Amino acid sequence: MKKALSILFTVIVLSSCSSNPANVPVTIAGKINNNSEYNGGPPPPQEVLDALAVYSPSANQLFYVRNAINYAPFSPTISSFSTDANGNYSLNLPVGSYAIISRDKYEFEQNQMATLDCIYLQQPDYIMTVVSTPQAYDWSYTAKANVCMPHP
Repeated sequence: MKKALSILFTVIVLSSCSSNPANVPVTIAGKINNNSEYNGGPPPPQEVLDALAVYSPSANQLFYVRNAINYAPFSPTISSFSTDANGNYSLNLPVGSYAIISRDKYEFEQNQMATLDCIYLQQPDYIMTVVSTPQAYDWSYTAKANVCMPHP
């Protein structure tokens, strides 16, 4: 009986020491497309609004990664990545939920006019849920107008 308990205890200890699959980085690759909101001023012609609404590759863009659980502006970034000329990207992240923000949003956080109550900063550009197997993470987002920044 003691030997059986000893073996059971050893198995439990060894299994608790094994690597947690949630901490193993998964390769994430995909393509990002974006369009833009109109940034204000006099109403533009309809063809300008139509052109802004078209999604196109987010070419040569920098994005920042944060934990999506309890997302908040100004929280530390976990990682960053860049897209190529066609909007393709690749990075490694453990299983979990991540908030992705554009360089524009991240850089505005460094501005003294940026505050926690700024609507522009309240939502990430994308929430990515990474699962344990590599998958294509293609997504599109709308680059929002920064309503916290006064326009001339």
